[in-house]
Amino acid sequence: MTLELLPNLLDESADIDLYFPKNLKNIILSLDGLIAENEKNARRYLLRFIDREKLQKVPITLLNEHTKEDEILDLLKLIENKKIGLISDAGLSCIADPGSKLVRLARDKNIKIEAYPGPSSIFLALMLSGLNAQRFAFQGYLPRKEEELIQKIKDLEKESSLNKITQVFIEAPYRSDKMLDFLIKTLKSAATLSLAINLTSKEEKVITKKIYEFKKLNLRIGKNPTVFLFEA
Repeated sequence: MTLELLPNLLDESADIDLYFPKNLKNIILSLDGLIAENEKNARRYLLRFIDREKLQKVPITLLNEHTKEDEILDLLKLIENKKIGLISDAGLSCIADPGSKLVRLARDKNIKIEAYPGPSSIFLALMLSGLNAQRFAFQGYLPRKEEELIQKIKDLEKESSLNKITQVFIEAPYRSDKMLDFLIKTLKSAATLSLAINLTSKEEKVITKKIYEFKKLNLRIGKNPTVFLFEA
């Protein structure tokens, strides 16, 4: 029994030969089932490697933010004497998605787990930003409520200043511009902010500037996937 942690693309139009290991197709062909966040996305993923006839024979089970703890326990039963794949909607399995809970439980059961390389928006953003990648912290999603968000940004900026840490986080694409506005209003003028937008796509753009420079740009991100990074 094996749990295979499979990579996914960040942008659906990206060339799989550039971002996936060469043996990934053989691994997927050997699967007895697939665990994914979304069934439609899972089927689209599988069709990159197998035909529709074979696709119909691959059971797809969901694991997402709506999955309850007892349902995750039930997923372990799927892996017994089988080889099951796990994917995220985008990027690497278990990074900023609920798949990590399944992996922890699988480890407790001594289930064999294998992971495969692929694109990660977090690490690509760090590489492309020019910010300090010796010490960094991924914060996931920041609070939604305005007062809590402002306080969190201030706390992260203080931590960045004291410990020389680059702060990294993400936001739902439809809130990208709102997050940018809060960062520009809240961070000190000398802080450095980087926006990694539409990574691995033809529209990829990375902008790294001081906050006082951003104030002059009147920049809009739109509803585009973005990784935010800053250092004080």
